[in-house]
Amino acid sequence: MDFFERMEQETGVLLNDVQQQAVVHTDGPLLLLASPGSGKTTTLNMKIGYLILEKNVEPDRIMAVTFSKASARDMSERFDRFFSGLTNEKVHFSTIHSFAYKVVRESLRKNGQDFQLIEGNISDEELKKGWDGPEVPLHKKFILKKLYEDTNGVQMTDDEMDELMRYISFVKNRMMEGKELERVPCQVKKASDIYQSYETFKKKDPHKPLLDFDDMLTYCHQILLDDVEILSNYQQQFEYILTDESQDNSLVQHEIVELLAKPQNNLCVVADDDQSIFMWRGSDVDKLLDFEETYPNGTVLTMAQNYRSSEDIVNVSNQFIKRNKKRYAKEMFTENEAYAPIEIKNLSNYEKQLKYLTEELEKREPGEEVAVLYRNNASAVPIADQLEKAGIDFYMKDIDPKFFKHWVVEDILNFMRFSYNDRRVDILERIHTKFNAYISKKQIFFLKKKVSQASVFDRLMERDLPDYQAKNIKKAKKLFKDINEMEPAQAIRTIREKLGYDHALQKMSDKFGFNAEHLMNILNTLEKIAEGLGSLKGFADRLKELEKLLQTSKYNKNKSALTLTTFHSAKGLEYDKVYMIDLVNGVIPSKDDMDTYRNKETGPMEEAVRLFYVGMTRARTHLELLTYNYKGSERVTESIFLMNVRRIIQPEGEKKTLKKRKRQAPDLSDENLLRLDEVEIGRNILHRKFGPGVIKEYDSDQIGIQFEEAGYKELLLQVCLDNGLLSKCTEGIKSG
Repeated sequence: MDFFERMEQETGVLLNDVQQQAVVHTDGPLLLLASPGSGKTTTLNMKIGYLILEKNVEPDRIMAVTFSKASARDMSERFDRFFSGLTNEKVHFSTIHSFAYKVVRESLRKNGQDFQLIEGNISDEELKKGWDGPEVPLHKKFILKKLYEDTNGVQMTDDEMDELMRYISFVKNRMMEGKELERVPCQVKKASDIYQSYETFKKKDPHKPLLDFDDMLTYCHQILLDDVEILSNYQQQFEYILTDESQDNSLVQHEIVELLAKPQNNLCVVADDDQSIFMWRGSDVDKLLDFEETYPNGTVLTMAQNYRSSEDIVNVSNQFIKRNKKRYAKEMFTENEAYAPIEIKNLSNYEKQLKYLTEELEKREPGEEVAVLYRNNASAVPIADQLEKAGIDFYMKDIDPKFFKHWVVEDILNFMRFSYNDRRVDILERIHTKFNAYISKKQIFFLKKKVSQASVFDRLMERDLPDYQAKNIKKAKKLFKDINEMEPAQAIRTIREKLGYDHALQKMSDKFGFNAEHLMNILNTLEKIAEGLGSLKGFADRLKELEKLLQTSKYNKNKSALTLTTFHSAKGLEYDKVYMIDLVNGVIPSKDDMDTYRNKETGPMEEAVRLFYVGMTRARTHLELLTYNYKGSERVTESIFLMNVRRIIQPEGEKKTLKKRKRQAPDLSDENLLRLDEVEIGRNILHRKFGPGVIKEYDSDQIGIQFEEAGYKELLLQVCLDNGLLSKCTEGIKSG
């Protein structure tokens, strides 16, 4: 009886041909490309079992590495289910960070050094409170806060802290230095200067350096390069190395693994380049795409059979991902039957999306696993609000309490508090630069000098003011009085429009590099929560209730069949039914994705495509894509990705037209189709409807083409590219 027959009998696992090839390939480098739902973890564990049972490799000579603790634990538990009692020795299932920690600790102790880890949980309240005395507490966030404020001379916001930490993690994981640091986009002023000060600060005591989690990786990498003894010990200890979810690995993580695998290079890299969605934290899909260059004698196998999803979902997802050019060519397929076509719902506005979603979730069957997926955490707050009102329990996978602590939320509450009592100079001091009364610091200082029971506006009017300011202060006084008597939703709109808060946020965003789109989304969410509430106090109370609701939703994990989660956190999970929501341009793809794409930098847009693909492939049998035309009073457009999906699934009305013209949905991987980076003036092209022509002009939105027969036309550039309307043409074109 061979290994695979034995495994089928003992464990019930039956591997397909490609999975079996992956298991028996033990010597030399192997890249195993694993499509969604292709059984990669089972295959990986069978490979480890094969090494032990058939190749007589000692378990402690095998290391299986993955990115997250949860993945490492899952792999280890599954292995034990299949092969428990095999031996007293243990396979090393590890995260890359825990392995790096071990190497760093060993090296520093060897050299008589110690280190201090400066990570750990710290509340926003503790951070805002700061510290007593001249010495900054040795915690990453406190250190960065101090260095930011020393460098820029102003206080740091929560958004800036998050952005700076992302920037630092990115440049360390990509091993950047020198002038490269300044080329990395960051919305924090003087980010590269702060980063270099941070690195210097951590090394003040050479006998006890301060390390954060990313330092574990960079220190480990440098130790393996510099210390031949340590590197050699680990190379001899681990004869076989397997890495899972390798598309999430950063450059430094890839290089650590490459060093450990030498010289035998008995390395199995399990990955899916189409699911690489963590570029913002330094993941590097190029290392996977360069695998055959790195290992000329390496083998690449593709597990393309999807065991998870219905035929409808697999076929459309497989075509959709071909929109990307930087990828391994593969054809995902399934033997599962068709279940239900992918549905696209275009609702008139955001509110209708919420209403429709709530009504659909009320209909779900008992025990049916359902997920609502979104790109941004802020999307979850109004959904949670609606679900709670409808009495629907839910589990939120990634709770982000920062929404309720965000300074924009605090600003709105302060505007409301001030409307109750316009004598409160302490509140005015926090918001005076954020509305259109143009109150100066000097005037705030005057108000603080003396305690008074008079309105601050009346006190200011007693002074000699320019006419424009006197007029604005009178107007502001009346508006605050009116706000106090308004319902919360109307009050927020008044703060935004008549007091000029939106305008103030835009100016602050321009000056300090804040993400204005994100700030406006927070305000839109607050307006949605406020709808139907009768008082300002009721609004403040509702925010507290929602914050508590989100925090306690984690206890519903095993009680509720409904999950709310981001696309990123959904990776690796699966559900019977999936609703992907907020599918509009500006969200997915984001404004930044689209702007960089128009500038012919395709990386962020291709990652957004992969993120959308990850969302689609979470569904087993039912996938619904939701979009809308208006959010509040703002006109929005459906995601360009939906255009691709519509074209692939060919709705009934379109099918008839296509049948008459004998057209098929475009294969976006077709090399003859024109790509954005190939658009140039004077280029000959072939339009699917208008025939041959020459590109005369183009910008980020439109393209002007002189056609042989149809004459000159201006077309939407993105629509032409997304729908495969333009092909390359080498023949000369006769233009009029």
